[in-house]
Amino acid sequence: MKEMAKESENQNLDQRIELPGSKIWKKKRKIFLLKVLAAVILIICVTILFPKILKKEDGKVTTITQSSLEKVIEVNDLSTLDYTYNAITDVYDEDGETLKYHVAYEGIVTAGIDITKINVTVNEEEKKISITLPNAVIQNVNVDMGTLAFIFEKNKYETETVSQEAYKASLEDLKKKANKESTLLTMAKDNAAAAMNALIAPWVEQIDDDYTVEVK
Repeated sequence: MKEMAKESENQNLDQRIELPGSKIWKKKRKIFLLKVLAAVILIICVTILFPKILKKEDGKVTTITQSSLEKVIEVNDLSTLDYTYNAITDVYDEDGETLKYHVAYEGIVTAGIDITKINVTVNEEEKKISITLPNAVIQNVNVDMGTLAFIFEKNKYETETVSQEAYKASLEDLKKKANKESTLLTMAKDNAAAAMNALIAPWVEQIDDDYTVEVK
């Protein structure tokens, strides 16, 4: 009976808490490649990185080396995915059993890869460049305090410090949810691979079109 009552409460809670443009109990996920990603990488590659690809001898391009490609990728973390959550969590009293309130929130999870951990190999005989990316990781989580909405079990829990408490609880809840999202990390890595290939392959082709580039 308690489980049925809780389920009924969960079904009605969406009607009792409203966030702009969303239903709390239907977790809305917006997955998108950062708009500035290609521009940022392009600027880095054009101004700093790609000139290092070329091994010059008497002013002429002669070959592509593994060491020069590794230097190309010596930059910091690359954020390739933003993930937006509309979610809700419960906050309990110090005894861990007494429910104080429900809090709804909107948060963003950022995922990406550490480019310094990329592995590069150059097979001169097969004319093949292999770039192996590390697994994507959660780089940052953020909760918008302006979106917090409450349902209090008792009026006494509506205190001056409730917003700070709810913010911390929401942040912890978002971290736990993000760490369970394997699809998010997969897509972040796929986005990184696509971006790297789209930018590196054309440049390598200009240097020596016999080479092929594989990013995985």
